[in-house]
Amino acid sequence: MVVEQLESPDPDAVVEAAKTAFRNGAMLTVEAECEVEYEGRTSGYLGPGDRILVAKPDGTFLVHQPTGHKPVNWMPGGGSVSTRVSEGEPVLLARRSNPTERVEVRIHECYGLTRFDATDGATYEESGTEAEMHEYIAENPDVLEEGLRIVEHERETKYGFVDFYAVDANGTPVVVEVKRIQATLNHFDQLQRYVSLYEDGKTPAESPGGGVTAGDGVRGMLVAPSASDRVKRALRDNGLEFVGLSEFGLDAKGSTEAKLTDF
Repeated sequence: MVVEQLESPDPDAVVEAAKTAFRNGAMLTVEAECEVEYEGRTSGYLGPGDRILVAKPDGTFLVHQPTGHKPVNWMPGGGSVSTRVSEGEPVLLARRSNPTERVEVRIHECYGLTRFDATDGATYEESGTEAEMHEYIAENPDVLEEGLRIVEHERETKYGFVDFYAVDANGTPVVVEVKRIQATLNHFDQLQRYVSLYEDGKTPAESPGGGVTAGDGVRGMLVAPSASDRVKRALRDNGLEFVGLSEFGLDAKGSTEAKLTDF
């Protein structure tokens, strides 16, 4: 492992260190005042400001502002990153050909630069996955409601698999939909479709009356780490329920990727 750190390098030193990092397959991190231009599916411009720039050996390029966990701009792996001095200032250029896109960063002042010849063969193992939520609920149905009994896990329907088909302490059927991320209106719609398949504990094939709502003798329960007030209101207004399992809320809002057009 090799680490090279430069404090307040001049433009030529920035470019030389960056070229060495790219040539050796190292990670490059730059703390700088810079401005950013994007060209591709759209065009964008980010005015001067203090940011952290990260270039990885696979062509990934990230521009981070002082706040927020997402990069304000980024280029996925598969492209290339190059550097040059232009009009007395170092420039980093990330680009790829499919689709044709480019992110160009002009560095007005470099506060620090680190070249890190990193080696990492480990595989990330996530805890609190949706599968683990299913296992936890199957073993502890009372966390959803006292007296709840699981009848079937992943029951197949024409709309997909119902996560849990259960009955409550009074024998009323309960359709349970489980989400690992914060509940959304799409999840509400999905639960509503599943609930419509049941009437008095029977599937539409057994009940000629067809689709029904939650008020017709079957309950619908959406389980997730959290839900917005809007989602909870939609559930409540349609006779459905929300149960929060905050212990699985490691990333309760879900995983979304910043796009190059989010400028």
